[in-house]
This record gives sequence, structure tokens and C-alpha cells, in this order.
Amino acid sequence: MTAADPALLVVDDNDDNRYTLTRRLQREGYKNLTMAANGREALDQLKAKPFDLVLLDIMMPDMNGYEVLEQVKASPKLRDMPIIMISALDEIDSVIRCVELGAEDYLTKPFNPTLLRARVGASLEKKRLRDEVKASLARLEQEMDAARQLQLGMLPLVFPKCTPEQPVEIHAVMEPAREVGGDFYDFFYASDRLLFFLVGDVSGKGAAAAMFMARTRSLVRMAVQLWQKACGGQITPVHIAEAVNRELCQNNRDRMFVTLFLGVLDIKTGVLTYINAGHLPPCLLRASGCSEPLNDKPAMPLAVRTAAAYAERTVTLMPDDSVLVFSDGVTEAMNSADELYGNARLQAVLRTASALSPAELVHTIKAKVDLFRGDAPQYDDVTMLALRWQPAATRLQAEA
Repeated sequence: MTAADPALLVVDDNDDNRYTLTRRLQREGYKNLTMAANGREALDQLKAKPFDLVLLDIMMPDMNGYEVLEQVKASPKLRDMPIIMISALDEIDSVIRCVELGAEDYLTKPFNPTLLRARVGASLEKKRLRDEVKASLARLEQEMDAARQLQLGMLPLVFPKCTPEQPVEIHAVMEPAREVGGDFYDFFYASDRLLFFLVGDVSGKGAAAAMFMARTRSLVRMAVQLWQKACGGQITPVHIAEAVNRELCQNNRDRMFVTLFLGVLDIKTGVLTYINAGHLPPCLLRASGCSEPLNDKPAMPLAVRTAAAYAERTVTLMPDDSVLVFSDGVTEAMNSADELYGNARLQAVLRTASALSPAELVHTIKAKVDLFRGDAPQYDDVTMLALRWQPAATRLQAEA
């Protein structure tokens, strides 16, 4: 079966009608013709091999054309099969019923050669176009799936264990709303005592946001490496943010931007230095059980203004304190009643979460958000990163 040699199935219980219709189709150049003498035989033929078009008589014994049409359109495998209904009936009610059941077109007997040629040709052309669209969508789906795997592969998926040398437990999750997303997270050690971690949210969705996300993440790592070479251990998040912002502003014709929380934890002292470039305030979970937002006024997102200035803040973690950084896909998750998950629900979870590990924390919140959203679609990427500073526990473990 090819576009130049379409496969047609002619269904009619009358031998003369089948012969007449087949001869006329052959005169129009259609050679790949199959015949069926009744509705059940037609269904067997359709299940056995693919066809491009069915010409189906309505008035047949045992199983009429309406019943065949209903069964074809009820089958997931056959429902897209174009069917032209054929009948001696020239009644508007019959035409309406066929269209409502999903028929492609309708022809009356005796056949008008011009109408037959036009309607068969039009039905085959529409099927060809539909097949091309399906093939294009399938290719696009494969490409987007590959892009999703590539994007997820850019994010750290192996989370280091907490050790006496690196007494930090960390875990993160990112679930894009589409095949690819604009949220991202990252973490890495810039020295034997400085742990960088970040969560960002790019404006927009889809492939463009994913590419901007990849550029931002790469620029942060490159900026840290350059500062290491130039200044040794004197690396501060404000320098990194300003350098990345200048680069992102270059050739930003689509005026995209990214909110970013960038933190640097001194794993020896517990001092956390950070900048917040337009991102949601993270939450600090004290080992005592209380939760407090790092609620300083956020600065301008990156890629908005080349000369934007960023101020860094500091907070000191106590042993077993945790930090949760998240994107607005968490608090702005929406259920079928158009209600937002909101900060109040998140804080209610955090009030009982001080004993949870970072992995348990992010997966507990994710499960709560998914349960709240229910069957409603996910409109935004959901990203969370949690870390816990555990110097006392790892020291005791080492001594034991």
C-alpha cells in the first residue's frame, strides 16, 4: 500500500453493485481493490490488513452499514479509517446519521462518475494529510522525549552521601510540566569547604525555556571555575550572579529572564551566604522544629538589566538544620476547582518535617502537591532542592 497505490475496500452484498463500483474505480486508476460481500466479512478484512478507504453499503442483511460503521469507529485501531457510505437512499436523515456516526462522506446509487471520482479522491487526500500529521507528531514526540532525557541528564541525579569530610545531605527533584521545562537545580563543591547550590526558574515554557535554563546552569559553573582560578578560595555568590547576569543579557532578543536562588554553604562553619534574584524565599527548617523563610527582599531576576546589582545575605545553620529551595510550581499548583496549593499548605507540611531527611522532605511535599492537584493538568514545572547540615552526626559516626 503506497500513496500512489491506495488500498480500497468495497463492501456490498449485491454482486452486480460490487462489480459495477469496482469497474468504475479501476477506470479511475485504482488497482488495489478488495471486496467484501457483507458487514462481518468487511470487519474481518479491516482487522487483517490496512486500508486507505472503505466504500460501505448501508442496506445489507445480518449486519448493515450503520452497524459496521459503529464498530469501526469504536475500535481504537480502526477509528481513523475514512469510510464513504453508499446507499440507494437519498434521505437527509440517513446522511445525518452516517455523519454523526463518523462517516467521511456519502454517495447515492446509481453512482455519478464525477461525484465518485471527487469524493474518493478527496477522502484519500484527507487521509494522506492526516497520516503526514501523525507521522510528524510522532517524530516530534520522539525528539521532545530525547530532549527531555538530555535535559534531565544535565541535572545531578546522583546525590552524595553525608560523610565527615562533607557533612551535608542533599536531594532534589525536577518535574517539567511539558516534555522539557525551564526549571533547574544544581549543586557542586567549589572547594573542600564550599558547597554551591542553586534553583532557577526561567520565564516561559517548552524548548526555548529549556535552552535558556541550560545556558544559565552552564554559565554558573563556568563563572565559579573562572573565579577559582582568578581569586582562589574567595568566591562569593554576588560575584557569580553579576557575571552570569551580564552574559545572559547579551543577545537576549526574546527578553527571557530567570529567577535564581544561589547559595554557598561553608560546610565547616554552617554559614550560608546567598543571593536571591527574584526567586521565592527558601525555607529554613531548624532542628528544633520551627520553620522560617529566608524572606529578604529579592533582587532583580537575571537577564533583565546588565548593570543590575545584587546583595548577598548570610544565615548560620545549626547542626541538623535544613534548607528547602523550591520553584513556584509547588505553591502555584492548581486543582480542578482552580484553587492554588499555596504557601499555607506548604508551611503546614514543613511544621512536621524537621525530622525528615532531604529525600523524604522533597518527596513528601511532591506527593502532597500531586494529591492536591488530582486530575488537573500540571501547568508549571515543579522543582525542589533540600539540604541538611549534619556535622555532629557525621563526627559521631566517624568516632564510632
